[in-house]
Amino acid sequence: MEGDILTARHTIPGMSLIGIDYGGKRIGVAVSESGVLASPHSVIANEGDVIGRLEQIGRELDAEEYVVGVPRRARSTDGEARFHRFADELRQRTCKPVVLWDETLTSVEAEARLRESGRKGSRARSDIDMYAAALILQSYLDQRGGRPS
Repeated sequence: MEGDILTARHTIPGMSLIGIDYGGKRIGVAVSESGVLASPHSVIANEGDVIGRLEQIGRELDAEEYVVGVPRRARSTDGEARFHRFADELRQRTCKPVVLWDETLTSVEAEARLRESGRKGSRARSDIDMYAAALILQSYLDQRGGRPS
């Protein structure tokens, strides 16, 4: 299934920001067209040329900036280096700003919200990553005060 988008949500025309929940198996993607509200977008398998797939999504959405979630526990030398390498490669391929943003407990919060909304089982588990990406991006947008870039 290499290169396939596992869960595609929608394409938004115009300038946007992309939020990324970078995981070992899956990468959640969220988008904000307005610079105020983040929405889940998709989940892609973390295999093959993931940077190329994220670059393609960014081109389709006319992304101006990427926000990559970094868990606090990954702030060790090795863990942090993995996220910095990912962000650097994404920045080089897209020629766009890439921000590393604290994602502490976003997956836990996303899972709880999905459960509260009545979504359970394998479908909810597969969507957690894109909802976590939306929480990461929303946190970033809220910190910025909802100002478009």
